[in-house]
Amino acid sequence: MFSSSVQFLILISAAATGVLGHSWIDDLTVVGGSIPTGTKGYIRNYQGHYDDTSFYRIEDPSLNVAACAPFQQELNQYPNPQYPQLTAAPGDWVLGTYTENGHISKPPVPDSNLGQIFWYATTHNDLKPTLRQVIDWTADGKGGDGKGMLLVQPTSFDDGVCIEDNGTPEALKRKAANGGGPCKSSFKIPETTQSGSTLTVFWVWNFSGQFGPKKVGHTEWYTSCIDIKIGDKVTSNMTAKRGIKNTQSAKFRGRL
Repeated sequence: MFSSSVQFLILISAAATGVLGHSWIDDLTVVGGSIPTGTKGYIRNYQGHYDDTSFYRIEDPSLNVAACAPFQQELNQYPNPQYPQLTAAPGDWVLGTYTENGHISKPPVPDSNLGQIFWYATTHNDLKPTLRQVIDWTADGKGGDGKGMLLVQPTSFDDGVCIEDNGTPEALKRKAANGGGPCKSSFKIPETTQSGSTLTVFWVWNFSGQFGPKKVGHTEWYTSCIDIKIGDKVTSNMTAKRGIKNTQSAKFRGRL
């Protein structure tokens, strides 16, 4: 068994290399809307960019297993003040970031399918749904059990810009084109979300095509679970009274 000092060195080394083999949401930022742009928050129980305390992989083909990791089962689970819960308002745009961790720059096979990213949400905070329940939710809120919704249409895991600085041909190519850094994916807080409530959000990544079409039936999904405190939406009159400049919303919305 490793000593605590050796384990600490392993974690530091892993964080420094950035190549950990899995992906999860590292942080979330309000990039447009009522809440001041730049307001930041994290996934449940975030402890920093450490593989073992952040990622959750689901390999059961039925998907009838908990949508949230064992360490993300509790509502408003934010024990570390260094990594607080996000506050946002109805209609705000939120940007989540995650590292590609070699999936783009070092694919296991040439025809690896990076899969898609989904964002789902519910205000039924007593729910501890299975992944199957979550992915049955639809944009109109009527799919599956009707207790949640798809927030935005799915997007590719690869945003076309992100890459790790690991010297691979793809990394060199993207950095030469001013790319690099973490991958980004955004969603909008539903306008109908009530102020004072908590919106539980599920980041879902289907990576079942990791080994290409030849590996038929491979199941591999990842999730991150997030609770967002919903604040008051600032109207134009309120903005004027408070002296808040909200000109950044349009600036960022075009870049999401």
